[in-house]
Amino acid sequence: MQRNGSAILPLHYGHPPEKLFRRMIHLSGILSSLIVEKFGTDQLLEKLSDPFWFHSFSLAIGFDWNSSGTTTATLAALKEFSNQANASFRILGGKGEKMSSVRSEAMNSVASGFSNETKINKVLDSSKTIARVDQNLLQDGYDLYMHFIILDEKSRWAIIQQGMNHETRLARRYHWLYRTAVNLIDDGRAGISATRRETSVLDLSTHISNENRKGMLELVRDDPLRYRHIFGDRKQMTLYPENEKLLDLDHRVDWNKLREIYEYSPSDFRELFMMHGVGNSTIRAISYLAEIVFGSEPSFSDPLKFSFALGGKDGIPKPVNYEDYDKCLTFYSEVLSDYKSGRKESLTMVENLAKAGFLVSSV
Repeated sequence: MQRNGSAILPLHYGHPPEKLFRRMIHLSGILSSLIVEKFGTDQLLEKLSDPFWFHSFSLAIGFDWNSSGTTTATLAALKEFSNQANASFRILGGKGEKMSSVRSEAMNSVASGFSNETKINKVLDSSKTIARVDQNLLQDGYDLYMHFIILDEKSRWAIIQQGMNHETRLARRYHWLYRTAVNLIDDGRAGISATRRETSVLDLSTHISNENRKGMLELVRDDPLRYRHIFGDRKQMTLYPENEKLLDLDHRVDWNKLREIYEYSPSDFRELFMMHGVGNSTIRAISYLAEIVFGSEPSFSDPLKFSFALGGKDGIPKPVNYEDYDKCLTFYSEVLSDYKSGRKESLTMVENLAKAGFLVSSV
């Protein structure tokens, strides 16, 4: 699968009209069911982990063309469908306070027999690590405020998160897939895409930063007070490549926190960045010190795809045509029913239409 990982969207407020959202639940459910019936849940997870496909899917079911709410509305519709239809996948988590409901919803899936506790705990462990990676190891100016896990019956998963930049009023979406996230801190996202590349970025989640991460671990295993006399209490700086070598981040190095880490003595880099109380400022400070002491630079490159079918919530590029929407629901409901009954002619017709260019091929 082509790697293509984050999408940047402007912050919009409000909700889709109820009559549109009910149809979004229905159509997203039909289309996801067709994919599962034809290709299996693993293919659905892979598609959802692709930000291009995800955005096209959102547009196809009628949501706003460039809104940050695309993530919430699309996954909320799929989540409601999966709960109503007893589907072969579950969606855990959500926006804001719902992020904290991931564990309880995961345990509910265990209680219902959808998953088992051993497998679900592994998923939750990956979920927690991924949240830390996107929040603290990739410091791109976006703070996470959404966290969704899409889970199938074999505990295979896709994870979609979204961050907000309060200054630019933009949102960025991060996509992960269990199959490509073998090493969560070595370019583990499902891919990279955005409408703009940020310039002030520290990325410790790529293999390019491996030597700097080694230096960070070596540094915290030594008494940080050895280095304090070099830097004193001056403001923390972060080195940048090319001509702009210094950026004043207006943060002081927290030597007390570094002392706590030294006394804890983390065994590897994952244990270091997963420590309680170690946030992005501490990680940035350690990376900075490691670069100064050992000369190993981290990556400062920003790890960075759309279609219309029935219109959009805000009338862009046109208002939602509910008559057309209901005809599509009827048509694809019949295709799904035929396929489940063993009559594959309808789906073959859809495939032929897609090949001829009459339908959105990503669906």
